[in-house]
Amino acid sequence: MVGGTRSNVGQSFAAFATWLAKNPLEGDRVYGASSVRYQVARYCDYLDANPWTKGDPLREPAARDGAMRAYGIYLHTFDTPSAAIRLTLLGVDHFYRFLGLGTAAAGG
Repeated sequence: MVGGTRSNVGQSFAAFATWLAKNPLEGDRVYGASSVRYQVARYCDYLDANPWTKGDPLREPAARDGAMRAYGIYLHTFDTPSAAIRLTLLGVDHFYRFLGLGTAAAGG
């Protein structure tokens, strides 16, 4: 954790959603279940329910990569198709680029 504090997931998502409204990404829709906004919101819910203990995934690249890998495994447990998981993690990657952490490691 940076400075002993964790990022506020809700505030980070709210800032991203505001930015996304002004800078739309292809495939994003306000209420679409396959949209970037929806997938990032579900990921933020996942982070709230499953705090990453190995750092702050909203501030640290290694923690980001670990949390994204864990989220991909989580989605797989619900028989989410691989193509849908890749699309979801691509949306989450947009969130991380917005936060200034760049693109996640391969295999996200």
